[in-house]
Amino acid sequence: MTDPGQAPRRIGIVEDDAHLRRYLCEVVAADARLEIAFAAGDVAGATQRIGTGPIDLWLIDLQLPDGNGADLVRRLKAGSDVKCLILTVLGDRTSVIAALDSGADGYLLKDTDPRALVSSILSALDGYAPISPQAAHFLLDLYQQAARTIRPASDEAALTGREQEVLRLFSRGLSYREAAEVLQISAHTIRDHVKAIYRKLSVHSRTEAIFEARQLGIISSSD
Repeated sequence: MTDPGQAPRRIGIVEDDAHLRRYLCEVVAADARLEIAFAAGDVAGATQRIGTGPIDLWLIDLQLPDGNGADLVRRLKAGSDVKCLILTVLGDRTSVIAALDSGADGYLLKDTDPRALVSSILSALDGYAPISPQAAHFLLDLYQQAARTIRPASDEAALTGREQEVLRLFSRGLSYREAAEVLQISAHTIRDHVKAIYRKLSVHSRTEAIFEARQLGIISSSD
């Protein structure tokens, strides 16, 4: 665990609920190994803190009034190796996958016990990936699903070259319409490809499809 003799690790908190934000500050500040670098209520306030001083870990809510926490994580990770820990009320499959796909170093629910929260922060700082049991359930399910999905390239589940192109464009954030324009095909054709992708990978959303394709090596993590 974190060396108790070193300087306190600086934590940034991004949470729009003022009462919860104060509570989180109290929980973090109560541990001598940690200190509050800042506490912001939205993406704009958090963005102003980027590059203004050392921050060892960002504790980020997913649902913010002016944006999504996963997008903020993606931006932070693009510019540094800072640790980002999601703390949210959202425990659904899509939210978990989207957050972890953005590069988050862990996923906790807001009902996490204060001691467990501090332990998770320290664990993330030490290079581990703390995940609430509810979120871990989805990851286990995805792993098992991926194991069942792996088949020879000649199998029905193998994606065509065009379907792989569509997934790569989606992984870069393009919409149906934008992907259609890049590939010079109709949006209707894109939807047909998406239906085939979902069926072959046994998924129900673009985020799940991208995750599965990366796990299977169909597209790379850099796509």
